[in-house]
Formats: sequence, C-alpha cells, structure tokens
Amino acid sequence: RTEARAFIRFQLINFVFITDNTTHNTHPANMKTSAAIILASVCSASAFMVPTVSQQLSTSLYATATKGKVSKVKTSISNITIDSFSSTLTEIEPFLTKDAGNSIYKKSMQRINAKAKMLGVEVPAGYAKEAKCTEKRREKQDSYCKAKAEEAAAAAEEEAPAEEETVSEEAPAEE
Repeated sequence: RTEARAFIRFQLINFVFITDNTTHNTHPANMKTSAAIILASVCSASAFMVPTVSQQLSTSLYATATKGKVSKVKTSISNITIDSFSSTLTEIEPFLTKDAGNSIYKKSMQRINAKAKMLGVEVPAGYAKEAKCTEKRREKQDSYCKAKAEEAAAAAEEEAPAEEETVSEEAPAEE
C-alpha cells in the first residue's frame, strides 16, 4: 500500500513539474488533459493495491469461545479406554451440551459411538441429548409429533361414531 501511495505521489509531482515547466497556459483543454492524466495515474496505481479482507465476527467469536476446548475433547475421545470410558464421558458432556456447535456435536457423538463399539461398551441412553445446539430441532420434532398425535386422535374420534351408527343400523335388520 505504501509503495502504491508513494508511486501516486511521484506521478503527481512529476506531472506538476513537467506541466509547470513546459506551459503556463490554463486553457480548459489543457486542464482536461491534466485531469485525465492524473486520473489515469491514480487508477493504474490503485489497481496494484491489495484489498483488505474483513473477518466475520460470528466465526471469530465462536472460535474464541471454544478455542482449545475442541482439541481437548477430540484427544480425550481418541484416548478413551475401557477403564476411563465413563469418567471421560462425564468430563466431555458439559462441553457437548453447552458449548459445542452442531457439526462438532455430531462428529463427537459419532466418534464416541465408534469408540464404544470398538471397546465393546455401550454409551448411556440419553447421553448429551439435551445439547444446546439441537434444542431448536428437538422442539420442532416435538411439535410435529404432537400435531400428528392430535390428527390421529381426531381421525379415531371421527371413525368411532361412524362405526356405532353402522352397527346400530345393522342391529334392527337382524331382528
């Protein structure tokens, strides 16, 4: 950047020096030519400048909040033995339920399940199921299940009176 700025200053100084020594005429055509030359030199110099890249705040904030924790969790999962299985799971669970994002949570749970299968141990039922990252999905699934149950109950209620009416109509015909 500083090189490009220095180049622009150099071009402007040279242009002013050359125009001042060659002509003292302030004719509008000369002024337009001067402006065009200055504009061309500024544009050519700025074309070689490196643009600045801004970082996304959400990613950097998340990275600083979980910095160092993810690698510790990964190493503790990879170092699980049969003897340390339950203690390691209790040690990891607060991170998985509070701090882990969705992708880290899924990957960690897959690693834990694979390690448990390899060791011949079972992961406790409901382990880290109340994770913060899966809360919205669980709420959505619960509302969907409730709606389906209500629809099934309503359909059962509608069928029950219809069956009673058909049975009562058939009963007098049999007598």
